[in-house]
Amino acid sequence: MAFWISAIGGILVLGLWVWYYSSLGKSVYQEEKEAGKDLTYEINPFTGSAKNTSDKKNKLL
Repeated sequence: MAFWISAIGGILVLGLWVWYYSSLGKSVYQEEKEAGKDLTYEINPFTGSAKNTSDKKNKLL
């Protein structure tokens, strides 16, 4: 029983890991397509976005 619980849990974690990185890659691809250039060192690795929040703050002020 413990084997099946850990096996199913491992498969679930692996599936979620693949889903997370594929969706992150998809959003990075879309931003690079919009910018028309490689955003390798400009993208936040946690959000997959190169958009600055400081730009929004400056527009509000």
